[in-house]
Amino acid sequence: MDILIFTYSITRTAGGVLDAVRDLFTNKAFNSQKLEVLSYKEDDMNDDLSSWKDLTLKLVSPRIFLYSKEAKEYLLGSKAELLHMEALWRYPHLLMTTWRKKQKKPIVCSPHGMLDPYIIKSQGVAKRIIAKIFFQKGLEAVTCYHALCHKEMEDIRAYGLKQPIAIIPNGINLPDGNIVFAKPDNKKHLLYLGRLHKKKGVDILLEAVALIKNENPELFSQWHIDLVGWDHENCERHLRDIVDTNNLHNFVTFHGGLFGEDKIRMYATSDAYILPSHGEGLPMTILEAWSWKLPVLMTEQCNIPEGFEANAAIRIDDNIKSVKNGIISLMQMSDAERRAIGNCGYELVKRQFTWEASAKKMIELYEWIITGKNKPEFVYE
Repeated sequence: MDILIFTYSITRTAGGVLDAVRDLFTNKAFNSQKLEVLSYKEDDMNDDLSSWKDLTLKLVSPRIFLYSKEAKEYLLGSKAELLHMEALWRYPHLLMTTWRKKQKKPIVCSPHGMLDPYIIKSQGVAKRIIAKIFFQKGLEAVTCYHALCHKEMEDIRAYGLKQPIAIIPNGINLPDGNIVFAKPDNKKHLLYLGRLHKKKGVDILLEAVALIKNENPELFSQWHIDLVGWDHENCERHLRDIVDTNNLHNFVTFHGGLFGEDKIRMYATSDAYILPSHGEGLPMTILEAWSWKLPVLMTEQCNIPEGFEANAAIRIDDNIKSVKNGIISLMQMSDAERRAIGNCGYELVKRQFTWEASAKKMIELYEWIITGKNKPEFVYE
């Protein structure tokens, strides 16, 4: 098969979407397929180019909102049998209509959580009207949507889209078990890693930490909170205000965005992971935390119910009181209890969330769409 993948970024600026797209299509299961990735040139992209291995990359120069005449011309001249669009709501989204009209070939679209009702609602009325005017035709041009979980499938349906939906989860590359890093101090560390954005509930996390500091200050003689991530929509300023107001400087550290070995070191030297998110597709960071055998605190909106079923996660709600209680529960556990939860997470990702399994399902999906034969059991109409 000849597949063209259009992704908004091939660098770490894409956050978890980078890992999800790159690690899927560089999996050995795709070795017998012809794949090409269309994306954009970026500053400082050389650090990430090698991670795409032998995949063919066609990079074009972006203008405002990722507009690119070159990208449009390349799409129209492509001999690919199928276009796979990664993410929504910017200029490439509009080209799905062009592809269907001119190429008359199918499209698979992976929204990566961008049809989450929380995101749609937070756009405001004006943006929602603009989306209906300019982006609706692109959404309707899609042949089949790719959802990461059942909740994302429900979100796609709730937006009014009626095309078939394939549920194929993200996967994970298990870390080298021989990697060892020295801990930075003698405390235990609770890690948050991801964008610093209100959607992720990082402000709720800090407000909960402030309450614990006042009500159970003895816990922070043993624990420290690490925030790893890059600022999005000036959220970091608000978070630092919470730290300043509640005098949390001795309990919380902002590390900025970390990648490569620096990111690995944070997982390897942490004792637990937390994601108090208001809404996700399928968060890569939780799978990564489990791959490092970390116990996880997460909300139902993280959309990995298997984590609760496998006793790999502590359930929290996306409010301050629940996050506070969840953190206290974690901190008061014995080391053995926390290790048991983390081991359950490791076994879960090893059993259900590998990139090879996801890649084989994606190939099966492509074959069905292109030939019309042998509809996969994970496709819902």
